[in-house]
Amino acid sequence: MTYRSGNGRRIKATETTFAIVETLAEHECARLSDIADEVGIANSTASEHLSTLQDHGYVVEEENGYRLGLRFMDTGTQAKRYYDGLLTASKPVLEQLVNDTGETVNLVTRENDMAVYVDRLFGNRGVPTDSWVGKRRPLHMLSAGKAILAQLPEDELDDILDRQELAAASDHTITARDDLKQELETIREEGISFNDRESHKQIRAVGTAIVLEDGVHGAVSVAGPAKRFTGSYYREEIPNLLLGAVNEIELKLTYQ
Repeated sequence: MTYRSGNGRRIKATETTFAIVETLAEHECARLSDIADEVGIANSTASEHLSTLQDHGYVVEEENGYRLGLRFMDTGTQAKRYYDGLLTASKPVLEQLVNDTGETVNLVTRENDMAVYVDRLFGNRGVPTDSWVGKRRPLHMLSAGKAILAQLPEDELDDILDRQELAAASDHTITARDDLKQELETIREEGISFNDRESHKQIRAVGTAIVLEDGVHGAVSVAGPAKRFTGSYYREEIPNLLLGAVNEIELKLTYQ
C-alpha cells in the first residue's frame, strides 16, 4: 500500500531504489534474483541499484544475499534528533506511565500523513506487536493517530483524507470517511481516542494528543491485549492515567 503526501513529479529510478530498500527491510537477507522479482525489475537493474547502495554503505552483500547496512542506523539517529525536545520532555512521564500500568506505552508523531512511532516502552505486562520505533502506520488505524487527526483544522484533515484511502488492517478498522469524521468529533470533545482492534485483531489501545498553542506535537497511547483491555479498565482507568501523563508532557514542553 502506498501513501502519498507530495504533489511533485516522481523520479522512477529513485522509486526503484526505495522499493529495493523496503524489500530488504522485509527480509533479513535476500538474493539478487528474489529482490528483482519482488520489485519487478531485471536482475541487471537490481544489481546496479544494489551496487550504488553498497558503495554508499546502505547495503551489505553477504554470502547468502544482500541485507540493509548500519548506515541506516546512523541516518535514522540523525532524523530522530528532530524530536529531541519531545523525547526529552516525554521520557520520564512515559516511564512513570509504564510503571503505573505495566502495559506498552507509545509516543507517536505525524510525518508525511502517517503515524510514526518515535518511542516505545514496555511494562511487565506489555506485549510485543508488529510495531517498533520508526514504524509507520496509517493514522486512522491507531488510537494515537486518530487523536492527532482529531486536533487538526478541518481543511487540513480533509486534505489528508483526500490523499489517502482508508485501508483496513482488520475487520474493525474504520474505512468509511463519514464514520471516521464522526468518531474524530467525539475524540475532539472528550480528548481520548480508542483503538478497538482496528490495527490488530487482538490489540486494543487508548490514545490522546499532545497539543500546544502552536498545534499538535504528537500523541501518547497505551496498548494491550484485547481480552485484558475491557470494561472500566479500558474505558476509564487507562484514559484517566493517560490524560494526566499527557498534560504533564504539555507543561514540560511549554516551559522547558
